[in-house]
Amino acid sequence: MIEKIEGIMSKEEFDHMVEAKIHNAAETFTLAIIDIDNFQTVNSYYGETTGDQVILKIASVLKQNLRDYDLISRYNKDEFNVLFSNTNAETGFIMMEEIRKYFDEKSFQLGDKKYDISIKFSAGVANFPRDAKNAVELIRAAGSALFRAKREGKNRVCLAENEQMVLKSNYYTKTQLQRLSEMSKKTDKTEAFLLREALDDLFVKHRK
Repeated sequence: MIEKIEGIMSKEEFDHMVEAKIHNAAETFTLAIIDIDNFQTVNSYYGETTGDQVILKIASVLKQNLRDYDLISRYNKDEFNVLFSNTNAETGFIMMEEIRKYFDEKSFQLGDKKYDISIKFSAGVANFPRDAKNAVELIRAAGSALFRAKREGKNRVCLAENEQMVLKSNYYTKTQLQRLSEMSKKTDKTEAFLLREALDDLFVKHRK
């Protein structure tokens, strides 16, 4: 069983940072609680070594797709918490949904026998100060949203409250999408994250 993952905070460290941010009240931030769907089944069927590699893959994808000032913690064996700094609820939801979709659309060669593993997770998202005035309320709000995601069929992200999300449609050639998908799989970054990187580079290039 994995005890410590590089770049992933302990529960105590994470809780301390959340408390500090709430105490300072200098910014809005969003908390996501992630729970791996059917993780016990993976452990039972493929073995705990493969289960550990599922944990490491999720940690890797989270680290690759979050910003340097966001925080990640492994809360329980099959649960991660993510703090999106200076981020409203809607943006936190979109970022979490991008990562969920990345896993939903791919499978991974894991374990000693390189099993083809599908990784799914559910997540609940809550925002400070919109959904809570303190850390206990914030975790409870995100936990309730996670419970709703599980109850509604798993493999989804739910906000602490129902929100209308407006997503912009984009059109790309088949070749562009294939190349983007290949790059995504090689780097553990979601396709949306890679597109944002490209846009940021474009804005810097043409900044006056």
